[in-house]
Amino acid sequence: MALETIKTTRLVGNLKIGDETVKQYTVDVNEEGVSTIYESMYNSELYAKNRTEMRKQEKEFSDKRYELEDAILAELEVPETAEQ
Repeated sequence: MALETIKTTRLVGNLKIGDETVKQYTVDVNEEGVSTIYESMYNSELYAKNRTEMRKQEKEFSDKRYELEDAILAELEVPETAEQ
């Protein structure tokens, strides 16, 4: 037996109309910048009625996810001699 530890970074996006969370995204990004994405729909009727706004928020969240992935990848590309 051996202990395995995995470092991840988690990003959670709550897509809202007013105060109500309509949909939630959770993204876990591993140390190699690879994402695992989970989504939960809480109110499909409200989502359908506000599809344009929901898609806008989804794009904003995707952009943040890509920024996070890119930051992790940039850290991996730093030469080891630069860290010393």
